[in-house]
Formats: sequence, C-alpha cells, structure tokens
Amino acid sequence: MDDVTHTLPAFALIGTASHAELDWIAGLGHPDEQARHRTALQQVVGPQQGRLHEDQLWYPYEVIERGAARYAPGHEREFVLCTLLVILAVQAGQRLDVDLALQFDDLAATYETLPPVLRDTVLDAYQRVQA
Repeated sequence: MDDVTHTLPAFALIGTASHAELDWIAGLGHPDEQARHRTALQQVVGPQQGRLHEDQLWYPYEVIERGAARYAPGHEREFVLCTLLVILAVQAGQRLDVDLALQFDDLAATYETLPPVLRDTVLDAYQRVQA
C-alpha cells in the first residue's frame, strides 16, 4: 500500500481498484457471468464513483455482496472494496435488507486482522454512515 492510498478518504479507495482486483471480484459469481460482472464493476468503480444504478442490483451487486461477506487471504483490498460498495448501497437506500450494524458485528474480528490502512478505511466508512 502506498502513502497516497493511505491519505485518501474511506470511499476514495473504490476509485483505486485495479483490473486484477475487479477480475477477482467478478470471479466470485458463476463463471459464465464473470465478463458481465466485470463490465458492470468497471462502471461502478469508475464513472459511477461507487454508486449502483437500479439495474445493477444483480450485476455486479451479487459478487460485491459475496466479496464483502467473506475474506480470502491475499485479497484484503478486494474484501475492503466490496465492503465499501455495500456500505454505499445501504446508505443510498438500495439495500434495505442489509443491516450494517449486524454486518459489522459479524465481521469485526476479520476487520481487525486487516493491514492497518485497510482496517482503518473500513472502520472510518462504518463511522461515516453511522454519523
């Protein structure tokens, strides 16, 4: 992690997603749907600045939700990127079925194992939503 990434506000991390990270996230769905998820993810993290459109609540939200629900060693940034995107979707009123307090409680121990910069990014994002 570079010093520039460290100084970005929590949700700005979304705009730093690499092609490899988006490919990995897109791969969390069915293999036949990976290209469609990848294309939608690129739009969400690029021009849409992390905001989902109504027609994206399956492609790519399906893989975003999966990525935020489980941590895979070596894919810390992907886990955090997905977590931030879920938080934004809830904040925008698009995912009323997600209880962020419950999600935080369920994953708090996992967040604590992240590298400090990523851990602080997630904690900051949750705090911003609760404020």
